[in-house]
Amino acid sequence: MSFFGRLFGSSPAPTPPNTVIVADDLVNRLTASGTPLGEAVDAALRRQLDSERRAAEAEMRGEKIPFWLRREGGGSGEMEDALRDRIAQRRGGEEDR
Repeated sequence: MSFFGRLFGSSPAPTPPNTVIVADDLVNRLTASGTPLGEAVDAALRRQLDSERRAAEAEMRGEKIPFWLRREGGGSGEMEDALRDRIAQRRGGEEDR
């Protein structure tokens, strides 16, 4: 930005489309293996999107995702109930011995 632009308060030029600012700590982690930043970001985003797609497909097939991997709240709590029942059964089996 020019001196007169700063003096009169003009806004900076818009960023070009498809431009992203990546935090320095992420840049260091993404490029630690020597991969160029563009390729590393592309690969990381593709892995994440593929992982989300596979999780959605598994959920549509009725497969349960463990509670520690689920990102959103609002689950039915069936897994917690099943685990609680299983623990109660094991404790009951130990008492019978």
